[in-house]
Amino acid sequence: MTWENAWREGRTGWDASGSPPALRELVRSGGLPAGRALVPGCGAGYDVFTLASRERSVIGLDVAPTAAARFETLRRERGVPQAQARIVVTDFFDFEPDDRFNLAWDYTFFCAIDPGQRSAWGQRMAELIAPGGLVVSLVFPVVPDAPPDRGPPYAIHPDDLTGALGDAFESVSVEPVTESHSGREGKELLARWRRRESV
Repeated sequence: MTWENAWREGRTGWDASGSPPALRELVRSGGLPAGRALVPGCGAGYDVFTLASRERSVIGLDVAPTAAARFETLRRERGVPQAQARIVVTDFFDFEPDDRFNLAWDYTFFCAIDPGQRSAWGQRMAELIAPGGLVVSLVFPVVPDAPPDRGPPYAIHPDDLTGALGDAFESVSVEPVTESHSGREGKELLARWRRRESV
């Protein structure tokens, strides 16, 4: 199965038809930096649109052209300017932007990649995030007894992301989540890491 085939065939069980409550609350409370933001594995783009504003331009990445077409449909329906929200059809590991980002939002992306790619994920984040910028993740699924090699989604913990990000980032916080999409209750933690000024 490829991600494009899944989108074409409607086998997108991970698509919750909207942003998670935790992200909506972060945006409402002003708890995220302005500037340039990145959303890898953005799918239909709900989180891109939630993050997008006059103060924050957001690029979503996805490998599936069908997901990108859905993204564009929703962007137009919601009246989100392309200057604030756009999608690039590419692999996160191959993406070469013209500048670094102040924020990366990861939800259901890290858990979807093969565990053997986690170090490469951390290296890419170090390359893509500006010094002082944040990686923020709604870590899912946190299922302690799940087999670590069964997925996607692969069961993960904030420590897995901390290990992948390495010395280029410092852990800022790990917090419980009080509200989740239906069926994901008790399986999410909100975590933040800051890109060090130098390593």
